[in-house]
Amino acid sequence: MSEPQPTSDALANLLAGYQPPAGTYDELIGPDGRPRPHWHALLKDFAGMGINQRRTAGSTAEGLLREHDVAYVAAEGGSRRPWHLDVFPLVIAPEDWQKLEAGLIQRAKLLNAVVGDIYGDQDLLKSGTLPAPVVFANPYYIPHCHAYKAADDVFLQFQAFDLARAPDGSWWVLSQRTESPAGIGYTLENRIVTSRSIPDQFNANNLHRLAGFFRSFSEQLARISDQHLAVVLTGGPDEQDYFEHALIGRYLGYPVVESADLTVRDNRVFLKTLEGLERVDVIIRRIDSDSSDPLELRSVPGHGIAGLLQAARSGNVMMANAIGSGVACSEALLSFMPGLCKRLLGEELALPSIASWWCGQPKEREFVLNNAQRLSVRHAFARRSLLTAGAFEFGETDPALADPALLKDRLALRPYDYVGVEHIRPSTVPCLTADGMLKPVPMVMRVYLAATESGYQLLPGGLVKVSGKDLGTESHLSKDIWVLSNREIERETLIQPLRAATLKRSDRDLPSKTADDLFWLGRYLERADGGVRLYRNLFLRLAGEASLGNVPVALNILTSLLVSQGRLSPSRARRALAAGSRAVEHEIWNILFDPDSPDSLAQVLRNVARTADHVRERLSPDTWRIIERLTSVPNLRWRVHTVSDAVSVLNDLVEAQSAVNGLIHENMTRGYGWRLLDMGRRIERARYIIRVMRELIVRADRDHPGVLGLQLELADSLITYRSRYRAEPQIPAVLDLVLADESNPRSLSFQLATMRGHMEVMPLEDIHGHLSRAQKLLISMHTEVLLADVDKLANTTSRSGNRTHLNRVLNRCEKGIENLTDLITQTYFSHSVGHRVTGNVIRENADDAV
Repeated sequence: MSEPQPTSDALANLLAGYQPPAGTYDELIGPDGRPRPHWHALLKDFAGMGINQRRTAGSTAEGLLREHDVAYVAAEGGSRRPWHLDVFPLVIAPEDWQKLEAGLIQRAKLLNAVVGDIYGDQDLLKSGTLPAPVVFANPYYIPHCHAYKAADDVFLQFQAFDLARAPDGSWWVLSQRTESPAGIGYTLENRIVTSRSIPDQFNANNLHRLAGFFRSFSEQLARISDQHLAVVLTGGPDEQDYFEHALIGRYLGYPVVESADLTVRDNRVFLKTLEGLERVDVIIRRIDSDSSDPLELRSVPGHGIAGLLQAARSGNVMMANAIGSGVACSEALLSFMPGLCKRLLGEELALPSIASWWCGQPKEREFVLNNAQRLSVRHAFARRSLLTAGAFEFGETDPALADPALLKDRLALRPYDYVGVEHIRPSTVPCLTADGMLKPVPMVMRVYLAATESGYQLLPGGLVKVSGKDLGTESHLSKDIWVLSNREIERETLIQPLRAATLKRSDRDLPSKTADDLFWLGRYLERADGGVRLYRNLFLRLAGEASLGNVPVALNILTSLLVSQGRLSPSRARRALAAGSRAVEHEIWNILFDPDSPDSLAQVLRNVARTADHVRERLSPDTWRIIERLTSVPNLRWRVHTVSDAVSVLNDLVEAQSAVNGLIHENMTRGYGWRLLDMGRRIERARYIIRVMRELIVRADRDHPGVLGLQLELADSLITYRSRYRAEPQIPAVLDLVLADESNPRSLSFQLATMRGHMEVMPLEDIHGHLSRAQKLLISMHTEVLLADVDKLANTTSRSGNRTHLNRVLNRCEKGIENLTDLITQTYFSHSVGHRVTGNVIRENADDAV
């Protein structure tokens, strides 16, 4: 059946000005100047949309990417940058994809065999098929990996290739990514966003879905891991492609862990969980090989698991990909691929590499020297970040080698370190411009293969990368790839479970570091909440909207509150007080919005953002959006010029914090993660209550209705007090409400009671029927507060005018909370020798869119 032809007028409007450069292959327009047949259906749909609808589709995609917080960390500078997507996809015909698939599967098998030989018998080196410097001069060759045991002899569970199409329509391989290939998560996100931005066009085309690929890969890992655990090992939120680490973990259902979450005991790898150590036997490695094991390799401080390499060599853990697999990423290897294919597979190489000349051979070195101006000359072993690289970046020459004299010196000294690569004239792909029209731009395509039970499988899609240099902008652009099918495609969804689920209602396997991050997220959220309420009240009083009476006394109280909460140093407070109210106001401005001040509210919110990023896969999209809104408010400090402006910003923060707390309370499953997050909040709120009471109530010389009103406001209890007593605040009644009333969620008693409830159900707290130390501590503090006589606390004062009995109660509670924090840390976040080990293997005393 022939493809539908788009109407001539609408198509002419869409393609107005679309002029592919001469001498290149254009993906859309054929040699006859007409659209290629497999594009007809999509062109018809887009031509019928109109310019405004096409612009709306682009805006929808950008909005979804922002909503999903899709970003990458730039290799240069380490800054976080937004991900950009063109909703007009690259369409590939079925017959074209089938040829490409056969060549890519062959190359994946070949590279796996090459890595296996390099770390095995090394027949390629002994026979001279592969020159020794290609391996031994490569800094990513790891001799410690020799005799590595790979499950089913698969060293490369996952591979990626960067491709470009030659002017004659054939494909080149530009690079081979075998270390820990990036971009699969962004490919998945591109498909999701594209399908939601142009749903009618997506559903109208019979294209392959991506879910089957992920299902096959997951089933392979499940088969290897047997009854044990698989994890995604990441370097953390500062990694360039951390977004996709979290996405892959969430989609495949595997915990996303960092090096600190894992430990090696008896050559076996364990995940540190709340209940102890759980056996891990599959690690999807998203950190560099040389950062995997500080015991044997040159790991970056804070990265790697001591003993991991020995565990892998012993065959006790399967690494995807194997440590040391980056040795096959070298551009020096490209020119040897045809010979390697004949030697290892007995076949001709089906998919050629781009022409390259490794300078470790005299003839090739001479060719590069004589033709440097028409080649891209670069380091053969340098690790290049190619996640967002387009055609421009692939054609670049190393600036340090642009000088012919310098190049000659370098090649004379270490020739095997360099390679000359043919300049490419890649195909052009249509990109949707801001005015809703199409423009041809050079493109590079990244595709992915995974090892499955039946062999390597190619993802029926991929990632189109367009350089910002080719677009004339600073931002790189990506596109989805639509692979059409000749047969009816069965609808699959990414939401369907990838494997049979075992029913469970507990998160006892919660990683210790994730538990630690959730605990600190709760602490930082509550620390920010207390700070915002404190600053808002201080600004209102500085503005004269709520007077404390005598101004010098008011300033003294304001600054003492800041000092008690650790927001202001005593020396700075004394200097500000001596200079008057303007100086106090200036200090508050500094500690509120100054991003460089360690005591500022901006810094606390930065900690919220950082910690939330660590546990992103544990937070709902709505919660994440509100946290983003909350933590971005300090960036609006440019709009703050007066005290009323500051109060307005602080009101926005209170609303955002209330939304976060509400979402966490209403939507988060009552597992151990939620309990630890809430424990962190209760600990910080209790500390806040104690410190405010010590400053405002312990000192009897501050018995002023305005001061007591401030205490009630800071405890968010003023309305409750007024509804109960309808009178000026009095010490006993205020103490009862803020200290001992369990019905008040802002009282100290409520915090202690809530923490008692959490600790009663936490793992490792039931010790042969006896109370744990944490439970005993909480019972002691809670009982003392409940039994406290508020009249006695209010009226027992020392000669200096302090309420001594109240002060002792508060001091004991503060010390008890510090001890409780230490106990929680020791019990759940630290797993050292002697801690009980539990898990599946041992229990012993030792330490539809897609």
